[in-house]
Amino acid sequence: MRTAFHLAAFPWLVVLAAMPAPALAENAEAFELKLDIDQDGKLDGAAVMQEPGGPADLQIYLAADEENASRQPDFIKKALTEDHVIDLESKGKGSLSITSCFGCGANKSTEDTLTIVYRKGQFLVGGYSRSWDWNEQTSGGVKTTVGGCDINYLAGKGTASRDLGDGKPIKGKFKPVPLKDWSIDNRPKACDF
Repeated sequence: MRTAFHLAAFPWLVVLAAMPAPALAENAEAFELKLDIDQDGKLDGAAVMQEPGGPADLQIYLAADEENASRQPDFIKKALTEDHVIDLESKGKGSLSITSCFGCGANKSTEDTLTIVYRKGQFLVGGYSRSWDWNEQTSGGVKTTVGGCDINYLAGKGTASRDLGDGKPIKGKFKPVPLKDWSIDNRPKACDF
């Protein structure tokens, strides 16, 4: 069993050794993923690096095979989020989702997921969701604010919920945001609490 694990882990060690030096920076957390984000049949790479307490940077490598793994990224988004990145995954059809949290389960916490797609030669924010569970001490006890929002920029629609109620449609139309222009300020007001 131990030998099988070592043999299964070996290819991952080779991939990690071939990753660019910033992905292995000391003290930085790194999430790495292979997916076909541009849907051209070739594997691409995505990496999120985050120094403890610092912003998270996203790097995307198109056609990222072992032969060109040491090259510069095709796209970099600095300071994608200030919150702690907890997950990076492929959601199918070339979409990439990055989940981050503030408080991460504490009395005051939020969780955000940004979905990134590649359309017509451009990286876009195709979706954004946020949930919150915020407890505040008041003179009368604890005030709890619970809710969430889910925006599908590709479909142009969104829903929001408050206090464990069902999600209700958000008025207005939403258009994909170029990833290079994304900031937390772009999030709809319905996603604030």
